[in-house]
Amino acid sequence: MEEIAYWKRPERWLAFFLTLLGVCSFLAMVPVTPELAPDLEEGIVRSTGGGESFVDRLRGGSTAPRLLGHWTSLAPPMLAVLVALFFRSMVFALLTAFIAGSFLSFGLNPLVVALLALHDFIWKSLNSSFSLHIFLFLFTLVGMVHVLSRNGGLGGLVDTLGKLATNRRRAQYSISLAGIALFFDDYSNTVVLGNTMRALADKWRISREKLAYLVDSTTAPVAGLALLSTWIATEALWLGEQADALNIELSGYAIFIELLPMRFYCIGTLMFLFINAWSKREFGPMHHAETRAALEGKPNADDSELLGIQSSEGMEPDADTPRRWYNAAIPIACVVLGIVVGILMLGRFRLVSAGGSFSFASFEDWRLAFGLAVGGEEGAGAMPVLFYASVLGSLVAFGLTLGQRLLTPRQTFQTFVSGMPTMWMAIFILLMTWSMQDICENLGTAQYLIDLLGDSMPVWTLPLFTFIVASMMAFATGTSWGAMGILIPIILPLAHGMGAYDSGNEILFFLTAAAILDGAIFGDHCSPISDTTVLSSISTGCDHIAHVKTQLPYAMTTMAMSGTFGYLAVAGDMPVWLFYVLFPVSAAGILLAFGRRIPVKVN
Repeated sequence: MEEIAYWKRPERWLAFFLTLLGVCSFLAMVPVTPELAPDLEEGIVRSTGGGESFVDRLRGGSTAPRLLGHWTSLAPPMLAVLVALFFRSMVFALLTAFIAGSFLSFGLNPLVVALLALHDFIWKSLNSSFSLHIFLFLFTLVGMVHVLSRNGGLGGLVDTLGKLATNRRRAQYSISLAGIALFFDDYSNTVVLGNTMRALADKWRISREKLAYLVDSTTAPVAGLALLSTWIATEALWLGEQADALNIELSGYAIFIELLPMRFYCIGTLMFLFINAWSKREFGPMHHAETRAALEGKPNADDSELLGIQSSEGMEPDADTPRRWYNAAIPIACVVLGIVVGILMLGRFRLVSAGGSFSFASFEDWRLAFGLAVGGEEGAGAMPVLFYASVLGSLVAFGLTLGQRLLTPRQTFQTFVSGMPTMWMAIFILLMTWSMQDICENLGTAQYLIDLLGDSMPVWTLPLFTFIVASMMAFATGTSWGAMGILIPIILPLAHGMGAYDSGNEILFFLTAAAILDGAIFGDHCSPISDTTVLSSISTGCDHIAHVKTQLPYAMTTMAMSGTFGYLAVAGDMPVWLFYVLFPVSAAGILLAFGRRIPVKVN
C-alpha cells in the first residue's frame, strides 16, 4: 500500500524530525512568559474524600504543574500538521497529537493520563448533545442521499441541472451559487451541499478536491457575511459588549454592518471561486487533482484515505428505474426549508420564553431569533433542528420512493442504512478534531499566540497584524469561534487605546475588528483540525489531507491579496472601493500567469 510506503521512507522521517526540531527550537527561543494554570495559582487542592468522583480524586492526585501559554502548547496542533504532511495519514496525525497533548495536560503517569484524557477529551464530546445530534444529522442525511441515488431522483436532478451546467465551468458556478444560497448555517451548508453535489461534480469530472474546496469556501465565509445566519447574533453580541465598554455609540449589529465592506478575506474568497472557474485554470496541487479527474475519470487518487461517507455498492438505480428530478428535489427542499423554519421557530420560542416579543414582519426579530437558536441547553444549539429536518427529508424520500413503487420497503430501508457502517472513520476523525480543540484550550495555545502580539507597532499596521494573529490562532486551534471570542475583548481595547477610534481614524478600528473576524475564518477554513474542514472532506468524500493540501495554496493566495490590498493598503488611506478593483484584477492575473488549463474529456 502507498500509505505504508510513506512510513518506510527514511528521508521522510529525517525531514520530519529536522522540521520538528527547527520549529521547536525557534519557539523555545521566543521570549514569551507562561502563566500557571488558575487552579494552581489559587492553590486549590482537591481532597480525596467528600464524595468526589474517581476522576476528581485522580485529578487531585496529579501534582504536575500545568502552564498556560508555554511554547509547548503549540506542540499538539503542530504535530498534527507535520505528521499529516509528511506521512499522509490523518488518523496517525491526530492520534500522535492527542497523545502528546494528553501528556502535556496531565503529566507523565500513563495510567492517569489515559483515564483523564479519555474522560476530558473523548467522553465529554461523546456525551455532548451537539456531538450526538451532528452524528445523527450525518447518518440521516447520508441515508437520504443514498435513497435518492437508488430511486433515480439524484440522477434526474443532475440531468436537469446539466441543462444549465453544460460544462465544467458552469458546474463550478452552480456548486458555488448553491453554497451561497445556503447562507444561514455553516454546518448544514457543508453537509447538504457536499452530499448532493457529488453527482454533478462526477458528471463533469471535477475532482473531489475541487468539490471540497468549493463547498468549504462557501461555508464560514458565507455564514460570516450573511445578515441572517446562526453566526451574526454572537458576533454582534461580542462587538456590542466592547462598544459599550469603550463608550462607542454604536450597537454590535451596527458595527457588524460597518464591517461588511471590509470583510476582505470572506469577500475575496467568494470572488476567487468565480474567477477561478472563469479562467479554467488551476495551479499547485489542485492542477494535478483536476487533471487526474479530467483525463482518468478518477474523483480521488488511488492512494486516498477517505473519511467514510462513500457510495456503497448497489447505489445506482436499476436500468428501468425512471429518473425523475423531483424525487430528489422535493426531499432536499424539505431539508433546507425545514432547517430555516426550524431555526426560526426555535429562536422565536427562546426569545418569547425569555420575555421578549417576536414579529414576523420585523427583520430585527428574525435576526435575533436566528442568533438565539445557537444557544440552548447542553450547547446543542440549532443542531437538533438540522437532525429533525434531515429526518423530515428522509421520510419524504421514503414516501416518494414507496408511493411510486420504485423500490420495495425492504430495498429502501437497506439502501438507507447501507452507508452507516462506513461512517465510523468519520466519527473518529470528528472526535479527534474536537479533542484537539479542547487540548489547545486546556494548554493555553491561544494565550501563547496572543502573547506574541506586541503593542509597540504603528497603529496603521494593527489591522494587518491582527489578521495574521487571528489566522494563526484559528489555524492552530481549529476554531474560529474561539479565536473571535478571545481576541475581540483583547484587541479592540488595544486598538482603541492606540487611537484607532480617534477622530479621522475610525476606519482603523473597524478594519481591526474586521481583521479579527476574517482572520479567524481563514484559520478555521484551512486548519486540518477544524470541524468544518473535516466535514467538507467527509461530505464530499475527499481525502482530508488532499483537501487541505489543495485548498491551502488558494486560501493563502486569497489571504495575501486580502491582507495587502485590504488590511494594509486601506489602513494606509487607500479607498475601500479600490480593493474591489485590485483584488479581482490580481486574482485573474495570478491564475492566467501561473495557472494551467485543465484538459477536458467528457464521456
